[in-house]
Amino acid sequence: RLHHIPLPTMQAFICTPVASTSPHAPLALSATPTACLRAPPLPPGLDAARRAAAPPRWTAAKDGSFPGRPDATRYKVTVKDPKRGETYVVEAPEDRYIWHTLTDEFGIELPSSCRHGCCTTCAVRVESGEVQQREALGLLKEMREKGYALLCVSYPRSDIVCELQDEDEVYVRQFGETFEQGGVEWGGVMPEDD
Repeated sequence: RLHHIPLPTMQAFICTPVASTSPHAPLALSATPTACLRAPPLPPGLDAARRAAAPPRWTAAKDGSFPGRPDATRYKVTVKDPKRGETYVVEAPEDRYIWHTLTDEFGIELPSSCRHGCCTTCAVRVESGEVQQREALGLLKEMREKGYALLCVSYPRSDIVCELQDEDEVYVRQFGETFEQGGVEWGGVMPEDD
């Protein structure tokens, strides 16, 4: 089945340390914080009236797990899930990790474990397109060069088509030869030295 998921209206919870009647003051847009943006403090010495009238200077976390800029370029991301026989097509922003876009914005359940790029649970094979995944510590350079990526720490850099991979298969492809050299059998135990 093919699912095309329309882009939802983004909700945000904007935090503010004080209440204000200024049109530029941050307002709570949602009772549930899905994103928390903070205005950095204004320079000392500004009087209260100038502080209230100053436009906000928003900053957001640099981590791609949080929503980024509303005007960020969006790319068509197609994720094939062979286990479920499903294909998901969404528009993902260039400044947010693909896994978080799919799960947080569109409610798609994808495999995950660490969500920090250290395991291979969310591994995909990129069939076309380009991702940036500097934080993918769970994938060897050789695997990245063969087109594997970890969705939890991958930013889209173009329209992409990818297919979810079996976690164990990716793990064994990376480390299987190393473990075999150590004498460990699949499902077995490590022999003790005499």
